[in-house]
Amino acid sequence: MSWKTLLPLLLVGCLQAPAALWAADAPGAVSDTAAQTLPEDDSSALEISQQLASYQASLEAMESEFGPYDVRLNEVLMDTGRYYMSLGQFDSASASFERALSITRINEGLYSESQLAILESLIGTLKAAGEWVQADDREHLALHIQTRLYEPGSQAYAEAVLAFGDWKIQAVRGNLLQRSGLANMRDIEELPLLYQKALGETDTPTSAQATDMRQQTRFDLLYGKAYAQAQLADYALRSVPLGLDRPVQRYISEYVCRDVVNAQGQVSQSCGTVRRENPLYREIEMQRQLYRDRIQIAVSDLQRAIVDMEGMLASDAELQARNNGAAPARVEELKAIYTNINREYRRSAMRW
Repeated sequence: MSWKTLLPLLLVGCLQAPAALWAADAPGAVSDTAAQTLPEDDSSALEISQQLASYQASLEAMESEFGPYDVRLNEVLMDTGRYYMSLGQFDSASASFERALSITRINEGLYSESQLAILESLIGTLKAAGEWVQADDREHLALHIQTRLYEPGSQAYAEAVLAFGDWKIQAVRGNLLQRSGLANMRDIEELPLLYQKALGETDTPTSAQATDMRQQTRFDLLYGKAYAQAQLADYALRSVPLGLDRPVQRYISEYVCRDVVNAQGQVSQSCGTVRRENPLYREIEMQRQLYRDRIQIAVSDLQRAIVDMEGMLASDAELQARNNGAAPARVEELKAIYTNINREYRRSAMRW
């Protein structure tokens, strides 16, 4: 019997028992918040049940005809995922998108461009559900694919890096991944190099096709790079161990005794005070220098980025005026951050 014959029979069953079909759809998969959004009106519930049954019937028919890994299943899976998303059933939606992603990777390879749209839908669903760790994993996958598909210095590569950078800053600000401050900053430390590659500033040669980047995008990359450096400098200032701001004497006095043999061969003790270098001093100095270097490097990179951004604005009047002067405002924001970090650093350096 063909799927076209089965579909009307399934719909009749849905009409007779909509409540049962709804309860069997995904018990426990919908959160309490999502469940509150489900319509209480019987006709709406019936319509939802019919639509879900229609998607399921179409999917089963295509599986029977083409197999479970045929790429033609993706259209139904994506429609099903979007419908679940509209209902607030994020677990069911992400399951549909995950399956579509797997089918695409099986049929078209691990670095196919067609999977990017599926990943975008999946990431949006995971974020809506508050599944931040899974969303972060998929953000990394999306970036990995795009940096393989596109060339550094191209518009597409830059857009991928900007999207990833925005997500990382958001995750760190809200501590969405529930990680330590050090772990968060290690993520941020990776961003400046990503922005640098996107700008085409690495030693890797780029082709002529990789120079199609828009000026606004280039400016946004410079801003992202500068902002990441500012975050690193600020974190380095705030994470200085308390013991490092205390004075440590370079030399200490110690009362020591030693055995001395006199001319008659008798052993006696000779005691006295000696002055020697404090072993703690060298250790503290090394730690202080480490933090000084981290802060100074981040501040210097931030300053260079500000100079580059000012140069772009000076040579492009259209960029200055675009979006009601958003670009100059961003430069002023970074200047204020730079001034504040410098002030805090001088204060901390004087304490040391």
